[in-house]
Amino acid sequence: SFYYPESLFELEKAGAKLIFFSPLKDKTIPDADGLIFGGGFPEMFQQRLAENSSMKESIRSAAKEGMPIYAECGGFMYLTESITDFNGETHQMAGIIPASCSMNKTLRTVGYVEAAALNDTIICDAGTVIKGHEFHFSSTTPNNPENYHCVFTFRKKRTGETYEAGYSTENILASYLHLHFAGNSALAERFIKTCEKFAKGKKDIS
Repeated sequence: SFYYPESLFELEKAGAKLIFFSPLKDKTIPDADGLIFGGGFPEMFQQRLAENSSMKESIRSAAKEGMPIYAECGGFMYLTESITDFNGETHQMAGIIPASCSMNKTLRTVGYVEAAALNDTIICDAGTVIKGHEFHFSSTTPNNPENYHCVFTFRKKRTGETYEAGYSTENILASYLHLHFAGNSALAERFIKTCEKFAKGKKDIS
């Protein structure tokens, strides 16, 4: 329910062939040229996610190979190094983002935001302003601030508050931001082009 059907349609319209998989049930990622991890509640399943070592290793291998990986909210949390739940129990996650998540008793943020990209990413160029939504009880702490690259300057539509957050590398983009690709098809097109470039690189190597 955290994947808008219209967003999936925009990805297909841009040329994607969608393959669905489960970090809970499957052993590895599918044969693909890019990964998307949507929102959800990983803190409710964190033991099962942590125990699926082969899935986490396949994600880490894909990240090292340069596969484009996009993640939102719960997906972002899953890709960090660990999640500490409401009871204080900590489990190891996929570990491709150098940060840890902790659940809080109170809501951290909810509402519409604008996010200005601080650098070029797998879905947009630096300076692009994206409209989206945030809703989360968790907070994220970089484990090594010097190696943690915030990707967006956020501005809350209701209060005007601004802050830097999210994470990016050359092939990874993850944040608490929920997007609707139907509202900006250029983001979906950019992601698919990035995946196509990665796929071409794999063929050239082989």
